[in-house]
Amino acid sequence: MINTDVMPSTPSPMKLIRKGLRGKHADIVDLHRDSLPNFVIIGAAKSATTTLTTILPQHPDIFISKPKEPKFFGRYYKKGWDWYASRFKKGKDFALRGEGSTMYASGLHSFSKTPELMHRYLPDLKLIYIVRHPLDRIVSQWRHYRGRNPDCADFSELMRDRHLRKLIVGCSMYYQRLSAFRRFYPDDQIHCMTFEDLLTSPKRSLRSMIRFLGVRPMVKKLLDSNGALPKENQAGEKGRGYVEKPEWNNGLRRRVLRHVEPDAQQMLAYMGKPSDYWEL
Repeated sequence: MINTDVMPSTPSPMKLIRKGLRGKHADIVDLHRDSLPNFVIIGAAKSATTTLTTILPQHPDIFISKPKEPKFFGRYYKKGWDWYASRFKKGKDFALRGEGSTMYASGLHSFSKTPELMHRYLPDLKLIYIVRHPLDRIVSQWRHYRGRNPDCADFSELMRDRHLRKLIVGCSMYYQRLSAFRRFYPDDQIHCMTFEDLLTSPKRSLRSMIRFLGVRPMVKKLLDSNGALPKENQAGEKGRGYVEKPEWNNGLRRRVLRHVEPDAQQMLAYMGKPSDYWEL
């Protein structure tokens, strides 16, 4: 006998994404067209993306979604376009509306279709990708992850633990991740910058980025009274446990470098940076 009280199961996120890739959600997207984002900060994690999404709303022409990291084009696509559009409703009258989901540039399966899905509905998006010395970024992300997940594998297991290798080491494969977006978005819609330049030359870095977005820089409004960046999302903040900075042993450092250095060199060349910029 069929139990009529049982509700039909909710489609899996990947099933909904596949429908989205076939254009099945175009009608609802069109209803929200004038309030959807026109730029996205795609990563990389632990490279000052939180700082950017915190300071950019100080600019009178820029609105950032709440939450700043909706992770819609992947894990939360199941929430639907009405939900996503509602994140930007208050920014409808702003010249620029954006968000900053660093998982978009991760190698996780749930975000494997992000570039294609994003382009299917928002082909005119401008993308910002900020990257950092790949080893320093790995250390910072592992501390962040361990602070939220105390049972995660030790730092020494980076290359042996499948999840850590895919998530944490994988997020430092910058050129590989960027290339997934370049399959769909032309280079003139992508702005790459470095964490190091942002720290040492914040005015110049922010001015270049905001000009790329197409509004007046007005950088002074984004910095503190000393012309410096505010510090955001430090280790131990936002309910995470504080995790001591781990040390690289020589063997682990060599193994990780063998994995990420060729990619880092490609990324530096793409950005027009010298090959020794990160002193790998």
